Amino acid sequence: MTTEPELVVLVDEDGVPTGSVEKFAVHTTDTPLHLAFSCHVYNEAGQVLATRRALGKLTWPGVWTNSFCGHPAPGESMDDALSRRARLELGISISQITPLLPDFRYRAVDASGIVENEICPVFRAVTTDAVAANPGEVAEWAWVDPASLIAAVAAAPYAFSPWIVLQLAELGR
Repeated sequence: MTTEPELVVLVDEDGVPTGSVEKFAVHTTDTPLHLAFSCHVYNEAGQVLATRRALGKLTWPGVWTNSFCGHPAPGESMDDALSRRARLELGISISQITPLLPDFRYRAVDASGIVENEICPVFRAVTTDAVAANPGEVAEWAWVDPASLIAAVAAAPYAFSPWIVLQLAELGR
């Protein structure tokens, strides 16, 4: 059985697609600007899902972050990419997908020197499903009160991904 390689969309400074590259090759010490997304998932009780990245992840292994992140495939709609990644990482379906920070962009370097360099719109979504996290993606997860997450990130930003720290700052939280 042959599986297609996962491709990441390369973009120029204005976010216009310029090509694609295999995902395994994009995150290096000289990562080209590419398209990604980040999602904060809420449950019916108004709690937000925080996840701890699997220890085997290439970038920021073991840190706490938003619910999930990913990259849309070439030609894939953002809603389809979000739904695909929610199923893959968390085993959930999502609805009520809403943009929070449609123009979010960041560049960060982790301790190993690997660079994240992304135009990364941020979304909010809702689920009623029980989480069945993929251990290759997520080491731990917790439903938390949004104010508690904000306080934790403010108290110990080093324990969280740089993108959630920046996202919460841009959202004024």
